[in-house]
Amino acid sequence: MLERFSIKELEFTAEHLARWAKSDFGSYVLATERDLIAEKYSALPGYRFMHLGLATDTQSANEFSQIHRFNFQTHTPDRSTDVSAVVDLNELPLPSDVVDVVLLQHMLEFSASPQSVLAEVCRVIAPGGHLVVCALDPFGPMGLAKRPMQLLSKSPQYRFHSLRMGRLIDWLTLLNFEVDSTHHGAHQWPFGYRADPSVIVGSDENFKLGRRWDLGCKKVGLPLGNFYMIHAVKRVSRVISNSSRSWKAAARERLTASASQSVGSKKVIDKGSAEH
Repeated sequence: MLERFSIKELEFTAEHLARWAKSDFGSYVLATERDLIAEKYSALPGYRFMHLGLATDTQSANEFSQIHRFNFQTHTPDRSTDVSAVVDLNELPLPSDVVDVVLLQHMLEFSASPQSVLAEVCRVIAPGGHLVVCALDPFGPMGLAKRPMQLLSKSPQYRFHSLRMGRLIDWLTLLNFEVDSTHHGAHQWPFGYRADPSVIVGSDENFKLGRRWDLGCKKVGLPLGNFYMIHAVKRVSRVISNSSRSWKAAARERLTASASQSVGSKKVIDKGSAEH
């Protein structure tokens, strides 16, 4: 019974989650994120871009302006040439402080150890680099449906960590990241969603209503979407060196010079007094 609520390693669930990401509802969530990225973050500076996501999603990667782009996956996709390497998210094959922009799409909540994954991703980001995180909102429609669907279904897309935005922001702060902005999106209910309304008779009006609902929620900034997005910047403080010897030496030199000047002045005064 408890296995229905457990979260397995991505190496066992990544293939199924990649198929879910290409479903109607998964595509709807990724497309909404892609529009938000194009609107807010397409002009982030830097040369190297890394994408970690449930699917390769080259369209989201293409929204960024970096010249050198690569994609890491936790499984071997079928018939895909867009994957740079299959990796363990807890041990990325990269040195520290080398990537300028990272897009982390729904890898944290589906990982068995999200804190370890986040720490490893933050390690490879260069000082001043940018991190864009997309995660399922535990208070959104998908998050609210998680518990009931875990009892009714064995599908791994309903087995994810309920990572609150505030909790993730706290983790980023501890990792020396400054949160620049946050967003919510994709407010429609996951059940019965169809990308093409023509496949269901009489669903055209519901489709239009859903679009209007999304636009209205975006306009008022309703914080209860299926996902939230965080943009954070890595801030590394400069090391304060122990320069006690330097200022002590300088102080001694000044005191010596001052004493010499005082002695010289006294000799001049004494000489002048003797002449008079």
